[in-house]
Amino acid sequence: MRKKHPFRHALLAGAGAVSSIVLLLALKPTTDPGLAQADTPAPTLTAQASASAHSASASPSPSKTPEKKHTPSSSAKPSHSASAAPTRTSSAPSAPKTTPAAPTTRTVTGATAQTQYGPVQVRITLTGSRITGASAVQYPDGAGRSRDINATAVPKLNQETLRAQSANIDTVSGATYTSGGYKQSLQSALDKAGA
Repeated sequence: MRKKHPFRHALLAGAGAVSSIVLLLALKPTTDPGLAQADTPAPTLTAQASASAHSASASPSPSKTPEKKHTPSSSAKPSHSASAAPTRTSSAPSAPKTTPAAPTTRTVTGATAQTQYGPVQVRITLTGSRITGASAVQYPDGAGRSRDINATAVPKLNQETLRAQSANIDTVSGATYTSGGYKQSLQSALDKAGA
């Protein structure tokens, strides 16, 4: 064969082109890391990371062949609410809230209890079913000694009623008869009130 043969020149040029293509394909990575990241749905993908992944996969490379059009998955879409201020959503109006009615306050006076030293009668104030006030409207106060004893005993019995919230109260020492009459009238008032 002669050195100036046109067939030889075309054969060498074709072999060189084929070996160049084979060499480029051998050196080219099989997958593009940018595409691999964009194809893998990440549950915590932010709008900024998504945008950078799209720009990395969209940048042209001189050694690439034309690639398929890539459509991002729904989880890789940039979130518009990440940079925008939160918006209020309207919802259907809820049913009006019902507040329980305020408990009623009432005053009940018990029956008069007769004691050895005189009558005892108790009046209580209830808010709902709770005793919020108690007072003796009648108690023995005729004699000086009864007046002195009951001046101390009646306030104690009133306080004890508020503490116990029932007629099960302690007897005041030294005022046994007044305490007994007080309990009797108090129980009558509680019965009337239905408490």
